[in-house]
Amino acid sequence: MANKIVFTFIITLFFWGDTFAQKEKDSLFNVWNNVKLSDSTRFEAISDLIQAHYLLKKTDSALVLGKQMLDLAQNNKNIKFEIEANTLIGAIYFELKDYSTGEKIYNKGLELARATKDSFLYAEKLFDLGYMYSKYEDYTNAFKTLQKSEKLYRELGDPLNEGWSIAHQGFIYRDLGDYKEAEKYHKKHLELSKKHKIKKSISAAYGNLGEIYHKLGDLPRSIEYWKKAIRLSKEINLEQYANVGTGKLVEIYIIEKQLSEATKYLNEYIAVTEKYPVPKYERDYLMKIQLWKCQIDYGFKNYTKALKECEECLKINNVNNWKLEPGLFKSLYEVNKKLNLPAIALDYFEKYQIAIDDEKKNKARTEIQSIVFNNQLVADSIAQAKEKELLNIAYEEGIHKKNREKNLILTIGLLVLLSAIAYFVISRKMAASERKRLNEINNLKNALFTNITHEFRTPLTVIKGMTDTIKSSLKNNQHDDIENSLEIIDRNSDGLMHLINEMLDLAKIESGNMDLNLVQVDIIPFTKYLTQSFHSLAEEKGINFSVRSYVEHLKMDIDANKFTAIITNLLSNAIKFTSENGEVNVHIKKIEVHQTDYIEIKVIDNGLGISKEEQLHIFDKFYQVDNSSSKLQKGTGIGLALVKDFVELMNGSINVDSNLGKSSVFRITIPITNNADLVNDSELVSNSIITKANVTTIVSENNQSINNSDENLPLVLIIEDNKDVAHYIKTCLIANFQILHAPNGAIGIEMALEKIPDIIISDVMMPEKDGYEVCKHLKTDELTDHIPIIMLTAKATFEDRLTGLSHGADAYLTKPFEKKELLTRIEQLILLRKKMLSKFEKTGIDSLLNKNVKNSETKFLEKIIKIIHDNIIQTDFGPLQLAQKSHFSESQLYRKLKATSGKSTAMFIRSIRLQKGKELIQTTDKTISGIAYEVGFNDPSYFSRAFKEEFGLAPSAISK
Repeated sequence: MANKIVFTFIITLFFWGDTFAQKEKDSLFNVWNNVKLSDSTRFEAISDLIQAHYLLKKTDSALVLGKQMLDLAQNNKNIKFEIEANTLIGAIYFELKDYSTGEKIYNKGLELARATKDSFLYAEKLFDLGYMYSKYEDYTNAFKTLQKSEKLYRELGDPLNEGWSIAHQGFIYRDLGDYKEAEKYHKKHLELSKKHKIKKSISAAYGNLGEIYHKLGDLPRSIEYWKKAIRLSKEINLEQYANVGTGKLVEIYIIEKQLSEATKYLNEYIAVTEKYPVPKYERDYLMKIQLWKCQIDYGFKNYTKALKECEECLKINNVNNWKLEPGLFKSLYEVNKKLNLPAIALDYFEKYQIAIDDEKKNKARTEIQSIVFNNQLVADSIAQAKEKELLNIAYEEGIHKKNREKNLILTIGLLVLLSAIAYFVISRKMAASERKRLNEINNLKNALFTNITHEFRTPLTVIKGMTDTIKSSLKNNQHDDIENSLEIIDRNSDGLMHLINEMLDLAKIESGNMDLNLVQVDIIPFTKYLTQSFHSLAEEKGINFSVRSYVEHLKMDIDANKFTAIITNLLSNAIKFTSENGEVNVHIKKIEVHQTDYIEIKVIDNGLGISKEEQLHIFDKFYQVDNSSSKLQKGTGIGLALVKDFVELMNGSINVDSNLGKSSVFRITIPITNNADLVNDSELVSNSIITKANVTTIVSENNQSINNSDENLPLVLIIEDNKDVAHYIKTCLIANFQILHAPNGAIGIEMALEKIPDIIISDVMMPEKDGYEVCKHLKTDELTDHIPIIMLTAKATFEDRLTGLSHGADAYLTKPFEKKELLTRIEQLILLRKKMLSKFEKTGIDSLLNKNVKNSETKFLEKIIKIIHDNIIQTDFGPLQLAQKSHFSESQLYRKLKATSGKSTAMFIRSIRLQKGKELIQTTDKTISGIAYEVGFNDPSYFSRAFKEEFGLAPSAISK
């Protein structure tokens, strides 16, 4: 409730602030538009209006108003108004980033100020220009201009503004990261302020030095100076400024882990903010308060409270659209980590790293600016020395000619050296300044390498596994399945070779070393031959596949291998992304465009489709369509990029027209030429490079199986879309397990719910539903939440493991894997299950439930026991009735109870009846026969026999 009140207060506060600002703006507009008022009143109003309401928010409107202001000044021939208008318009152009125009117009106002002989006005505008240069990071001009204003204010006997000119020079060095040099200027400011007893400036200098020592890591000294600033600010009734220092002390004491001190100063800070609702110096005070509270409570290990405060801080940032600080992300990461929320913690950790990278980028940029700034100062001093030397040249021409030449050479050498150093450092730092862009590229590369790794690891798993299987078979003189194993190895080797060739082709194209090997061929029968390979694949998926040509024969020049790659890539994609009962059609025709003949080939499907935004990037290298369905279809993002390159290499073009969720049409056009040697069609067909990989990657969704093993063996469900990997896993497990196979995640979930296996082995990257979704679904369903799940994948990073484990995976196995490793993992998980069942047998179900150990399995058993208790008197209440009452099938209930209690459904019901009977014997005076009937036994003698079998004692031997 308190959080809601604070958040409502924040919204109300800023709404009130906006309303007040609007009223002030309307009032200033009315003054400006009221021609009856004096020009000076109107002029002040428009100046305030521009600076307070338009300069930073609506800069284009500010420029229009500024020009109106200048017209008024010029029409009235008021020089001071004209100076103000020119300098303000110059500032507007600076805000628009048109620095040359801004500088030109501002200097016009500056020259007018000089001409008025009003030295104080000129000094003021000079200082403002220096401040503006600094604000827009033109540090060299800022420094030189502030030096001029410092000198002029000193000549005018104005130590207050002389001091501020010095302080702002210190700010330049601070912003450039040269804190030791900044310290010198702020000390100089402090000495000048003390000399003239300007308390406000002394307080400011103390605070600036406190900030510098904080940056230098000298926290005790920083505390000393901030306390001096606070004390003096309070003395001269600048309580709000003092509160800036109080906030700094909170930050420092948190860093120093002096949490009691931090709490003391935080309470003082809050008290001042309550007194002054909108502090002059810190608009983001509400955000800071919540962040500091979070960090302090984290230090005191109040993690739940800290999380609420950090989240409140995040809300305040979102309301105001402020830039989020790394400290907030770091705190959210640390708190969520302590609260055992790994997925959320990981998300904030990644955001923290990106924020840190941005800080590093900014630091690198300021380092570059510092080098340029210092080099410019050196160059200016050299130029001044050179100018001085030229003034004396008439007197020393003969004597110093050689020395001058030497000095000139040294000067040039020094400048060259400085330029070389600057270039070297800047070149190195430019990479850091583009860190954000590189982060995006790295994310793309990571996605690419994840997919390519999967594409490599999957066939390597099969090849290595089947090789071991063949070795084992030869050792045991078993030759039955060797031919099939060799065929699987051959098929997966072809797939690897195809992937490697694609990557090499891309590299060749990028380096300009890809050549065309043109031959002249009848393209119609050749294209039909290429499409024939996909008929069986389409039939296996239940897809209607047709090829239609509007011409019977068409001889033209093509590169046969590249043309083959184009057609096979387009067709394999079309079939891959088209669902069962869909359609894939190929249309071939000859067209004429601008008196040039082309062949046009369209591949049309009614599959997933591609969004308009994605179509802009579909042919980019390594790009993959980012929707949930397509992402689960594995790939590298190479195919379509290669298709585009090959088509363009043959002077053709390719485009796509698609509607998301409806259809896609890929259209290629290649100009018809007849310059190459004519080759025989049969020779071309025999040399074709259609790979097995392109026509065997998609597995039928009906490829479900269970072997006819001993029913007493544990049941393993393999969820794997690659049939060769699934076959290899089966060969590893066939001797010791019953085996089920599901070809995708959706079918895997259905089979798991229906069959209730003893263990599940699931791939991660699969169609329909990926392994994480499978894991999450099964671990949150009471029927399957007990089943151990092994994630089997090529995605082997720490983050991938964390994702899998956060969804409930019990183990993670990386491809390629050893048979022994797989069997060991399975045996360990089954052994854990057996230990738990053994514990049930030793302590008894009732005893375990009474320990208040609340997990998914005990909750399930409690539910089943309650149903049995509710129907315990019914003698005919058996497995069928229990399954109906609990909304499971008999087989589902049997396997679930067997897995969680070690008992069949019938024996579990009997155990609960006997447990209830034992309780009644111990707590009532009822007869044994009466109790037997009461707990659902028809025959008291059978009750006694079963009782002794269950508890080791006859009912009559149980003491009351």
